[in-house]
Amino acid sequence: MPADAPTTLPHAPRYAQRPRTYFDLLLALYCVLLILSNIGATKGVAFGPILTDGGFFLFPLAYVLGDVVTEVYGFKAARRAIIASFVAGALASLSFWLTMILPAADFYENQSAFEAVLGPVPRIIGGSLLGFLVGQLFNAWVMALLKKWTGERYMWIRLIASTLVGEFFDTLIFCTIAAPILGIQEFGDFVNYLFVGYFYKCLIEVVLLPITYPVIGWFKRHEPTFPAGPVVPSHTAR
Repeated sequence: MPADAPTTLPHAPRYAQRPRTYFDLLLALYCVLLILSNIGATKGVAFGPILTDGGFFLFPLAYVLGDVVTEVYGFKAARRAIIASFVAGALASLSFWLTMILPAADFYENQSAFEAVLGPVPRIIGGSLLGFLVGQLFNAWVMALLKKWTGERYMWIRLIASTLVGEFFDTLIFCTIAAPILGIQEFGDFVNYLFVGYFYKCLIEVVLLPITYPVIGWFKRHEPTFPAGPVVPSHTAR
């Protein structure tokens, strides 16, 4: 056998190669934030006359992550992340429902409390997933479209404009489904719930711009697949 012949054994274990990328990390955060915010959303929260739900401080972060994914990896990657998160949320809802209907052991005394907390989750997640799917797709599409026109410039316009569009559809769909589940019956309370949620989520996007900018910049600098140097504006969104 030649000295330079391969030394790999015929029965050596083989593994697929995973490219070095941060996309999988962002995708995992995407799914976790969506599921946690859906559980938190089962609790109605009131700050004086302001009505919201327990997921109010988590769900806007999913849009920030969506902006990062769309800006760095493009619309197709964002769409994959949105669909994967949608599936993860649906599986979480199914898991909660199956766990809830399992017969409780004689020594388990918290079945009623368990049902009270997680009982609304499948319906809340149904509304949240539908709003999330529509809103995030609009968010990613608007952001990718604006980037096609502006290249790497005016990112703040892309971030804000995409949020205004995406959060509107998301909040409208979710609040319409979730309001009666949370016990919001009066039309005035529903309008309060709808617009407080919408303006709050949009405000969070603006407030987090000083953080979102360097985060996106970090991923652009450290993501091996992101083109280095000046980027010529593309006429097609990836």
